Amino acid sequence: MAALVRGPEPLRLHLSAPSLPRRLREVREQVAAWAARLGLSNDRVDDIVLATHEALVNVADHAYPDGGGDAELDADCEQGEVRVVVRDHGCWQPPAADPGWRGRGLVLIGGLAEHIEVCSAAAGTSVAMHWSLPQT
Repeated sequence: MAALVRGPEPLRLHLSAPSLPRRLREVREQVAAWAARLGLSNDRVDDIVLATHEALVNVADHAYPDGGGDAELDADCEQGEVRVVVRDHGCWQPPAADPGWRGRGLVLIGGLAEHIEVCSAAAGTSVAMHWSLPQT
């Protein structure tokens, strides 16, 4: 298993590893610690962690439904905004016709983040999530 790669702290976080979506607990802990170092409220930290978790679950479910696959997470805090981007390099698979109780990841992400952008291409999919920093 490859080691996670970290960027300069505390303003940037970069995680990249094979099977990153399978390491959700470890990733959640690292994202939570990074967001907390930014001085964000507990509620905002929770929103960032849950939205990031959902984006990585989508990678596992839709980009690599047979397992494996690489994912990247880039988080930064610049110009009054927190941005987290989750990328895969897989071939996006549409959800089942009847996902049952599942299939609401992007809706949940949209409710947690102030703005999201989803970009799909032959080289993979990225989900960018944005939150404004509180005005001081």
